[in-house]
Formats: sequence, C-alpha cells, structure tokens
Amino acid sequence: MSDFAPSSERRCRRSRADGGHASVFLILLMPLLGLVFALVWEGGQMLVAKAELMTVAHSAARAGTHQVDQTATLDVGAPVLDEEHARRAAMEYLDSAGVRGWAVVQEERVVVLAQAVYSPVLLPITETEIEAEASATAHQP
Repeated sequence: MSDFAPSSERRCRRSRADGGHASVFLILLMPLLGLVFALVWEGGQMLVAKAELMTVAHSAARAGTHQVDQTATLDVGAPVLDEEHARRAAMEYLDSAGVRGWAVVQEERVVVLAQAVYSPVLLPITETEIEAEASATAHQP
C-alpha cells in the first residue's frame, strides 16, 4: 500500500488531534472576565453618579447666588446677597433634584454639600449602599 492517503482522510486525522475539547484555562477564565467587566462597569457608573452630583451641587450654589437683596443693592451700589433667600433657593434646588444636603451662606458666598446614595447593580456583594458627596462654593460677584 502506498503512504498516500486521500485528502479527506488527512483532514480527519488533523481535526481528531484537537479533540474538540474546551480548554480548562478558558473555562476558568470566563468568570474572571465577567467579574472584571462588572467591576469596570460599576466603577464607571459610580463616576457618572458622582459627576451628576457635582453638577447638582454647583447648580444649587449658583441658584443661591442669584438671590440679591434689591434694597441693599440700591443703597450700596453693588450686588448684595440676600442670605436667607440664597440658602432657601439652594435648598429648593437640591430638593427639586432629589438630592439631600445642606447650604450655608456667609460672606457673599453660598456653600452647598450634596449627598446621594449609589446602589451597585451588577455586583450586589452586600446590601450596603455607597454614599457619595459633592460640595460647591459660588461667590457673589
């Protein structure tokens, strides 16, 4: 007999050498890749939540600085901040955004601290929620 084998027989021998078995390494690697993806996703979502919270804090502080005492401004000739209305406006802005926090008005500036809670979606390892804070200060021009 000759050493020459038909091409279909050679193909079968080559494919049988692999056996079609999944690599144990790949099987063990898939959960690890899923965990890494979940960690990256949660980290990104937490950064987005923090950025949105900072935007709310800055906007609340700016809303407070728009509250000008008109009588004092006319007397002085420069904008004078109405402290009570400024604090109230900043707090109303936080409430309208669904964020808790506080606002303080002193020396022609409004300081706002906004607080929110982030709940992990892909990695509910524990039942605890993650607290986030953002602060902003706006000065009366």
